[in-house]
This record gives sequence, structure tokens and C-alpha cells, in this order.
Amino acid sequence: MRAQPSPGYVGGKVVVTYTVRNGRNALATGLRLDLGLPRAIPAGPLPAGCTAAGSCTLPDLAPRASAVISVVLSPDRALRTTITASLTTTGTDADLRDNVSRIPLRILQPRIVAVPKVGKPGFVTSVRGKDFPPGTPVTLSWKPGITAAAVPTRPLGDGTFIAQLLILAKDRTGPRTITAKGPGFSPVKTDFLVVLGTITPPDEVVRR
Repeated sequence: MRAQPSPGYVGGKVVVTYTVRNGRNALATGLRLDLGLPRAIPAGPLPAGCTAAGSCTLPDLAPRASAVISVVLSPDRALRTTITASLTTTGTDADLRDNVSRIPLRILQPRIVAVPKVGKPGFVTSVRGKDFPPGTPVTLSWKPGITAAAVPTRPLGDGTFIAQLLILAKDRTGPRTITAKGPGFSPVKTDFLVVLGTITPPDEVVRR
């Protein structure tokens, strides 16, 4: 079995591929594969020959032949689980120990936070991301307000990034929402506040 990508991401897709191989000794007949899909993750249409419960009838396999089945998962929440597939046959089987396969599957929920969460027009805030698909272009914007043009940021190998958002000098004040969008995950948001004044430690706003 193989799951790609691994880990997966909330709002993205994970393709689980099963490969059943016959040995070299005899024809394999009466094959049935239990996909062992996690119930907590929505799955797309199952391949032909599979029941709603995830039990699939496979064609007979000649010596050294193989059959491949793929299922697309659409994770909608973060979790850790295990996919356990098992194979049965009504024919002979020289080794029952290799009829079960297990792989771990982790689903991550991307997150962003603004540091600081308050700023005045002309200020540049830092947006920090975690648990994003590495290398995937992430576009930042906020609403209401005008988003200054900037190239997408690309998360590092550990799924983190640090980017910047400029509050235009004459832009509106008040609360706004920062949104991070990109392929392979659902948009994520965090709050921000634009004020007329200066920010002084510790997290105090001095208004004019």
C-alpha cells in the first residue's frame, strides 16, 4: 500500500494505492481485498468490483502478475490513523503471512497566526504558518482592506513559513481577516486589527 501525499492535509486529496502481487508458483484465484479504509475520512467512488463496505473482488492472477486499485480520500479534519488492508483467497496460498498490509496516515490542519495581531496603517505584520504542504505556493490576503501585491510564499520542508503583509498607509482601519490559500488544502484564516495609533509593549495601544 501507498498513500500520497503523506501526510495529507485538510481540504486536500490523498490517493491510496493498493498493489496485489502473485508469486511465481501457481495461478491465484478467488481473490478478495478488504481495503481497510478509515471511516473518519470521506472517500470518493470505489473502483468497479468493490462494495460500499470496501471489499473488492479481484481477477485471477497468473504467476508474477499484479492488480492495482486506487481510492481517493478527502480528509476534512486533522487526525492520525492506520489503514489496514487484507487479502483472502478461495484457492491455495503458500504464505498467509503476507496477506495483510498496514500503513500509518496522518492528516494535518494548516494554521496561520499574525505577529503582532494589531498594527497601524503603514505597518508590516508577520504572518506565520504551520503544517502546510512543503513547497506549495501560499497566497496571503486580507479583507476588508487592500492587499499589497506580493509573490506567494512557499513553506519549508517542515511545513512552516514566515511571510509579511503590508497595511497600506491610507487603508481603512478596524478588524479584518487574513486568509491563506493554496493548492492541496482548504483556506485558513486568522484575525487582525488595524488601528490609528502606535503599538507599545506590552501589547498596549496608545491612540492619538
